Amino acid sequence: MSKHRSQILTCVALALGLVLMASQGQAHGVRGLISTRETICATAMYDDGEPMSYAGVKISAPDSKLLFQSGRTDRNGLFCFKPDSHGEWQLTIGDEMGHQIRLKTTVGQDMALPQNDPSSDQNGPPMGKAGGIVIGFALIFGLGGFLAWWQSRKKSRKMHHSQKE
Repeated sequence: MSKHRSQILTCVALALGLVLMASQGQAHGVRGLISTRETICATAMYDDGEPMSYAGVKISAPDSKLLFQSGRTDRNGLFCFKPDSHGEWQLTIGDEMGHQIRLKTTVGQDMALPQNDPSSDQNGPPMGKAGGIVIGFALIFGLGGFLAWWQSRKKSRKMHHSQKE
């Protein structure tokens, strides 16, 4: 092998080595860890018990104007987070169809998490779907009755005018 060819191969090998080292220098590794820790979990569901799957979640920390965390519920309507300060935390969970719920929970001075906090909110008709259906029918029949009365009033006026002439 000629000296010139040997130098070219050495330069190519050196350049290739530098490129590989540079790419390793820019990249960084990742690692993961699964552990069990105390968290606050919220479950959101519709009044018929169906979970609010993949609903948007916004979490506000106590005494902070910035959003602490945002994300989505899982397919079961569940969302968990680990608070990092004491005070009242607020969660707003909403789907993209206008349903929204606001929940609050308090973390103690000693960072003790509330145990099975019964804090819940209900947005929507308190009597459930059946009550909403009854109210809907009542509005339809009430409006229909009003329109029928209004029409009969108009006819009565026309008849009254025609009798005068």
